[in-house]
Amino acid sequence: MWGKIQRMKKFIVALFTFLLAGVLYAQSSQVITEILNTKNVTFGQVCYLSAVNQGLVKEKASFEECINALYEDDQLPVIVNPMTPVVLVDLAFLYAKIWDIKGGIFYRLTKGSPRYAFKQLKKDGVIGKNADPSDFISGVEALNLLTSCMFTYGGMSLDNITESDTLGGR
Repeated sequence: MWGKIQRMKKFIVALFTFLLAGVLYAQSSQVITEILNTKNVTFGQVCYLSAVNQGLVKEKASFEECINALYEDDQLPVIVNPMTPVVLVDLAFLYAKIWDIKGGIFYRLTKGSPRYAFKQLKKDGVIGKNADPSDFISGVEALNLLTSCMFTYGGMSLDNITESDTLGGR
């Protein structure tokens, strides 16, 4: 009986937390939903993911603010149009900047050029072996790559997820 009450309390607290987080982060969830429904992810969307993930901007920031934040932090060589579709090589470059990947010798010599960022993510298994650097990618693919980078470079692992991180502690 006592165990059921504890699980119910955990479930209610988790549910309340998720609802509160949903209200607080409505902007972020709208952007994520938009990205998931995108056939070709744009620089604005990817820069949003990068800048918010790094804490350079708040979640309510516009795509232009995210691009400017990354430019000012020397993660973008130029200001880009937020509506321009991103090719895989540029996505690899932006994601490599999030975690400051050390990479191989050519990556370091070129100060993290997009070409060698792509090659490094490919070598590390984040990007598939048959991937073409000039491919446009969907929002789902961009988010999947972000998640793969989090597991590969960000220290996330399934082992780090505890019982309290799951809904109701189940």
